[in-house]
Amino acid sequence: MKSKGIVKRVKKPSFWGNHEEKVPLELKEWVLNQYFSQGWLYIYCDSSCSKLNHGMSVACTYVGNGSVMVTQQLVYSPADVCGKNVFGELKSVIFALLNFSKYIETAHKGVTIYSDLDDIEMLLSKQIVFKKIDTLKTVQNELIDLFVKMQTENPELTIEVKYLTRQFKKHNPFMKASHNASRRLLKRS
Repeated sequence: MKSKGIVKRVKKPSFWGNHEEKVPLELKEWVLNQYFSQGWLYIYCDSSCSKLNHGMSVACTYVGNGSVMVTQQLVYSPADVCGKNVFGELKSVIFALLNFSKYIETAHKGVTIYSDLDDIEMLLSKQIVFKKIDTLKTVQNELIDLFVKMQTENPELTIEVKYLTRQFKKHNPFMKASHNASRRLLKRS
């Protein structure tokens, strides 16, 4: 039987273009497993800040089930946290927690939120507490309260927030998408 039209073979997507040979095989497999995952939603968070005008933006990349979606938002940064990246990183995780339900499908069993804030897990468990800057204390408490609330409201989901290690950050197209989206939004504002 002869087929009509153009027959194309489906192959794995290449997120790295000409730089694919530089990317470690372990990272490629990790990224593709997340991209094709049908039971889990992966979220990559990043923020950008401008010391000149107190501007800050956050972005999240939602990955799973063969799709990638990027969202971003401008964030007001009070004077006591102007230029402090930790404030933006905490706000980006809050942004992810507030919006992940829009991207959850019935087959999803869990959500993993990645942040490049290396102490994120210790901040969530209050092993580290901000002492000097009131705004950071407030945002940390807001994050912890929201995290607990989301776990309570979604008992059928496993919700976790993890640090994205350097080994999985470099050449990661999803983290790069969040980074670029937050930078672009900040430049436009």
